[in-house]
Amino acid sequence: MTQLTSSPPSASAMTARRLPAPPSTMTPEMDRFTGAFVNRLEDHPEDFRRRRIPAVQAPAGDARAWLEKRRAELRASLVPTPGPELNRVLTLLLARSREYGTLTEKAAGLRLALYIEVLGDVPTWAVERARQAFGKPGWRCLWDGRDVPSTHDLVAECRHILLPIDTELGRIDTVLEAEPYDNGATDGHRANAVAHWESMKPDMRDDDADVSASTEEELSPERASMAQANAYFRAQERAHAKANGRRPLMWGRLPISDELARKIGSRAPAEVE
Repeated sequence: MTQLTSSPPSASAMTARRLPAPPSTMTPEMDRFTGAFVNRLEDHPEDFRRRRIPAVQAPAGDARAWLEKRRAELRASLVPTPGPELNRVLTLLLARSREYGTLTEKAAGLRLALYIEVLGDVPTWAVERARQAFGKPGWRCLWDGRDVPSTHDLVAECRHILLPIDTELGRIDTVLEAEPYDNGATDGHRANAVAHWESMKPDMRDDDADVSASTEEELSPERASMAQANAYFRAQERAHAKANGRRPLMWGRLPISDELARKIGSRAPAEVE
């Protein structure tokens, strides 16, 4: 299987971090690299849940190794991390409540337990970012800004934070799990197809022409027919206006019917004595 002509993103784009932690930010270079393989994916003829890719265009060598490394980094960043650090972050969040200082130790513990329960599958770093987002305008969930966010608000904000990671991970999973297949095409076949196309181009219409556009020969009869219809319409309106003893109604320099005039709110001129 051939590899991409472009090399994988540099190692500096994926700085090693102590896990669990947020992954390195996806750069445009990384997005284009993955997107090149995504664009080659095809529907699987036997399984709609899977994709396939020509074997000669599937990721291999360094390209596949980079994609697998990036996938491992993304997966590691999504590992839930319950424990003392999560408790600390939630305590800081709940401490903003007006009634928090008046709660008994048992009541405060029960309230904390409710938040811990719904965050069982969320990494602590995402909860911390959500807490920071709630401290200033710009959070993306539907919290109204009063008191402290509910468990639903906190989970929703965490999901917003994790969405780009989930999306990138889904793209890489699809590429790496795509089924390679041999379409029988070789480099020689592709070169011959390109050469054939180049040989045909001079015999075709202008390369930049719109093949769906009408030619002047096709348009001339249409223009003549439209001009004849317009002339007939204007003559009818002039005759109608003269029969009613007034000048024809005009829209700019064009005569219009009484019905159209009423629709656009135009006034009929005074009747001719």
